[in-house]
Amino acid sequence: MRVLAIGAHPDDLEILCGGTLARYVAEGHEVVMATVANGDLGSFVHQRPEIAGLRAAEARASAAVAGAEHLTMGIPDGEVSAASPDQRRMMVDLVREARPDVLITHPPDDYMTDHNQASQLVFETSFLATLPLLETARSHHPIVTPLIYMDTIAGLQFEPSEFVDITDHLDTKLAMLAEHRTQLEWLRDHDDVDMLEQLRTVARFRGLQCGVTYAEGFRPCNVWLRATTRRLLP
Repeated sequence: MRVLAIGAHPDDLEILCGGTLARYVAEGHEVVMATVANGDLGSFVHQRPEIAGLRAAEARASAAVAGAEHLTMGIPDGEVSAASPDQRRMMVDLVREARPDVLITHPPDDYMTDHNQASQLVFETSFLATLPLLETARSHHPIVTPLIYMDTIAGLQFEPSEFVDITDHLDTKLAMLAEHRTQLEWLRDHDDVDMLEQLRTVARFRGLQCGVTYAEGFRPCNVWLRATTRRLLP
């Protein structure tokens, strides 16, 4: 199975579903980790072009830890827009390039606009990617891909209906996030958060909810053509 996980920024996927992506890979599936924005506002120290380059390198290193492929759209932070024709075409091509059997992204009502716009982009364009008459650089994808929403940061305003046991993959999840060195510093300085510790705490709480040591929570997008009886999470 091919899995396409799309986060708004570098480090979002690691925080919110990194253990699940590592488990997919360990079970023999192909995983693509994609980001919409380039992370160029996430620093007190570096200028925008420099931090964007650093974050791209961190994202590639993190994907390598998991054994996943990395793709990015490279949109500037704060400018992700589901209404942008250019971004819609870029996302259509990203989906067509990855050709996923399952999509994972942010829920549509998360805490900041880039997350919410990325969610809407994924929802709308993953359908458009199936239309042969919509001509882009790549041929159409043959299926309306089932879509699964990942958790929010700290689990706020998110009620999972499915869980993935990541107990055996928590160390990989932590190692993936540890590659995002600039963002661990940024989150500490901007938000007074030790994100590695928060990651472990949230995974333990989700594990408590489903009877395992560590887990991640998800909610499928159950609309026509996407709902399925198959278990697509590992």
